[in-house]
Amino acid sequence: MKEYSDGKAYLLRFDKGEEVVAKLLDWAAKTKLDGAFLTGIGAVEQPKLGYYDAHKKAYIDREFDGEYEIASLAGNLGWDEANPLAHIHVSISGPNFLAFGGHLYSAIVSGTLEMNVIPFQSRLNRRYREELNLKLLD
Repeated sequence: MKEYSDGKAYLLRFDKGEEVVAKLLDWAAKTKLDGAFLTGIGAVEQPKLGYYDAHKKAYIDREFDGEYEIASLAGNLGWDEANPLAHIHVSISGPNFLAFGGHLYSAIVSGTLEMNVIPFQSRLNRRYREELNLKLLD
């Protein structure tokens, strides 16, 4: 991954073969941002997405085989106590041009991925809410 910065925001360029979420969390732990907004585009393979079922209070997971374009990536970086936590949603599309979307658990960069990181000036903490079985911004 290569990092670009203008002193206010960052642009991260992920390289082929890198796992997006793990690499982002490693970077976040090192930079120690209080929180950030995320946007991005790129190409990945083997993405794993989740859909939150509010009635079951649980995620339904799906792994996608093959390569996909990330048509849209949006989310934020926050903290779960001492550990960075990424909350990212994506829309992906394959060679059939059908779109799928959901919470991004993992994906391997197949070409490149470019992510904008806009720091938030206050700490974004997440706290577990039992009634939803989710860690929400506190």
